[in-house]
Amino acid sequence: MATGYDLKSPEAVTRANQLGETDWAETGVCSLTDLIQEYARNNPLTFGLWALGIGFVLGWKLKPW
Repeated sequence: MATGYDLKSPEAVTRANQLGETDWAETGVCSLTDLIQEYARNNPLTFGLWALGIGFVLGWKLKPW
């Protein structure tokens, strides 16, 4: 199976994708990113509030003191 480190040129990347030699984790991350972007475009207020809430909780729990 080819990885991003093994491929030297864009043509090799295209050929690997056409042959189905993609990494399942890379495909999953790309699809998850696409899903999040689509949700953020469709529901900007809800997404912003979630991001603010998660940032607040992480900042509160991970504070250095």
